[in-house]
Amino acid sequence: MSHHAEHTVTVDAPLNLVWDVLVDVKGYSRIFPPTREVNLLEESATHQVVRLHVDVGGEEQSWVSRRDIDPRQHVIAYSQLETAPIVGRMGGDWRAFPLGAGRTQLVLTHDFAAREPVDGKVAGRFSFEEADAMLRAAVERNSVADLNAVKTEAEDRAQRTEGA
Repeated sequence: MSHHAEHTVTVDAPLNLVWDVLVDVKGYSRIFPPTREVNLLEESATHQVVRLHVDVGGEEQSWVSRRDIDPRQHVIAYSQLETAPIVGRMGGDWRAFPLGAGRTQLVLTHDFAAREPVDGKVAGRFSFEEADAMLRAAVERNSVADLNAVKTEAEDRAQRTEGA
């Protein structure tokens, strides 16, 4: 079963500051509390391949994501090349839109599905229904937290810029 989720937040910071936060994938371990470590595996002006080490419910999990960066449109499309144990497919994008007067609309989308069961279990522990519900809940919880983390970081940077 495939799912689509979209979350949005208005950030009281200019587009360039929000964009700087989004493209700084190495800074994610500092601004997203569950992210323990980020290993940049490959990078160009238009893409990044990263391994993320993330605390998922008290258990460290790791996956590899490709991020295709479009600085003109302010879009980072991502897809997991190697997924976490209960994830069959995960992708989506970050989109930033200027609202004028130092405000930005930030949109985060996810297109995802739980991993198919092997011998009736996902990751050797969960029914498909349990894994699907856990994944949907994690996307909801993490989307809100991630948007708020970017908002806080960009707004803090905007305040420091104004005060300088």
